[in-house]
Amino acid sequence: MKDIEFLYLNQQDVIATGVTMATAIESVEDAFRHHIAGQTILPYKTVVDLGEIERGRGNAMPGYVGGDYEALGIKWIAGFPQNPRKHGLPRATGFFILNDSWNGLPLAVMDCTWLSALRTGAVTGAGAKVLARQDSESVAIIGAGVQGRTQLEALMVALPNLKAVRAFDIDRETAVQYAKDMSAAFGLDAAAVESAEEAVVGADIIVTVTVANEPIVKDAWLKPGSFFSAVGSYQEEEFEAVLNSDLIVVDDTDTVEHRGTPVVALMLADDMIERERVLDLGPIITGDIPGRTNEDQRVFFSPIGMGIHDICLCHKVYQAAVEKGIGTPLKLFGN
Repeated sequence: MKDIEFLYLNQQDVIATGVTMATAIESVEDAFRHHIAGQTILPYKTVVDLGEIERGRGNAMPGYVGGDYEALGIKWIAGFPQNPRKHGLPRATGFFILNDSWNGLPLAVMDCTWLSALRTGAVTGAGAKVLARQDSESVAIIGAGVQGRTQLEALMVALPNLKAVRAFDIDRETAVQYAKDMSAAFGLDAAAVESAEEAVVGADIIVTVTVANEPIVKDAWLKPGSFFSAVGSYQEEEFEAVLNSDLIVVDDTDTVEHRGTPVVALMLADDMIERERVLDLGPIITGDIPGRTNEDQRVFFSPIGMGIHDICLCHKVYQAAVEKGIGTPLKLFGN
């Protein structure tokens, strides 16, 4: 039997393809458009929970995107929050497997540790493009790790008028280094602050990207016209911060409800908000329903992540790798 060859891309290979945050945002938007057009298959995320905060979890995110992509794939990513502090290892590591959608043969296996962080930021960027005030100037980042960096990178693409960022992290040194790095990378007025309140009060954009399981952000801190992207896995804000928002938006309500842990899922399960109040981002991106309609609206955005986002992004990476001759061909059977 003829052997089957596929492409292996390590992280440096992936970066060498030239993929950018702008590419990632475009991929996320493409995924939403195909989803709205009925050209995707999106099974629910499978979570292998070993104790998400104390130990870690593995997430399997399969899916299919037709139309312009015709891509079948799955992301397998492990998130272990204690890794950096206890072992000097990344919090998350992952692989993506891309298959031909007509014959099922593997096309590529690639590192998606960095790509996953890029894509997570890109979802916030895609949301900010249609939900944030375009004259937004200031950002509050709660959680200054890898995700905090790609979140800001995406916001810089989506909102070119940003001028200042205030970062808070429970590890003061992490926030200080974040401020230095983001100032150098983007020319922003970046500062590490002593509290979440100091970061959030007066901010046009708020992003929480932590593993906190209790409220960090208070409703009273949020100003009219702000855009709040809650990216962490649990409840990072008071329920009132959601209830008092003019718009409550998620990437996909069914997916959020199935996951069960995000704040919007908790509130839906307890009948604290009506399902009709929760909007999906896809129809807003396609213009089928309105997003922000005035500058004073407060918007709460809580994306959980969809496997089809990763499929579109990784397919673009694969195409670029083939075009540029990047990566290592491997044989499936070893013949």
